[in-house]
Amino acid sequence: MSESPFLRAPGLAALGVEHGFGMRGSAEAAPSGLALAKQVHGVTLVRAPFTGRPEADAVWSAEPGAAVGVVTADCVPILLACRDGRAVCAVHAGWRGTAARIAALAVRAFARATGAPARELVAAIGPHIGPCCYEVDAPVLAAIPERSVFRAARPGHAMLDLFAANRAQLVGAGVPARAIERVGGCTACDSLRYVSYRRDKQSGRLVHWARVRPR
Repeated sequence: MSESPFLRAPGLAALGVEHGFGMRGSAEAAPSGLALAKQVHGVTLVRAPFTGRPEADAVWSAEPGAAVGVVTADCVPILLACRDGRAVCAVHAGWRGTAARIAALAVRAFARATGAPARELVAAIGPHIGPCCYEVDAPVLAAIPERSVFRAARPGHAMLDLFAANRAQLVGAGVPARAIERVGGCTACDSLRYVSYRRDKQSGRLVHWARVRPR
């Protein structure tokens, strides 16, 4: 049997939430019926099931057995779940979404929609480009005010830590730090496991998903 193209988050697995953070081959192995929106680097959260492909960068569901997901090629995938597994959410955060604080906005909207306090949510942040490889320029530096998420680089540039930025947003929105875990490494560093637009200049995709626990 071939190895699964998905990584698991121990915290989500402990809740009995079926999920996966994609590696190479994940697009072909994604669950059937997976609810995917048209990602536009915005901050809209939509509820699945839906018809067509609405423009959104966060998708959630409370439908038993429903699976929601996002696709990335360097951006940050975030999976959220209620502790009882009755609702899940998938978030896509590139630098634009990070600057617009999509992680925090998604937590607040998800909590309102489900009635689950943010302090009762579990989050996992999947593989994405790391500060080792993600050099950004002045427009990005200006868009993200938190200086702590940048490391020095050549003049006028910096290395952006998307994990630190999005983790801080989750914590700021009320998710306990102990309930946030990281899964996987840098997509640009690891060509064996991940596609990377920054590295390859191609449009391959990694699929990340979570499924609502069946009743």
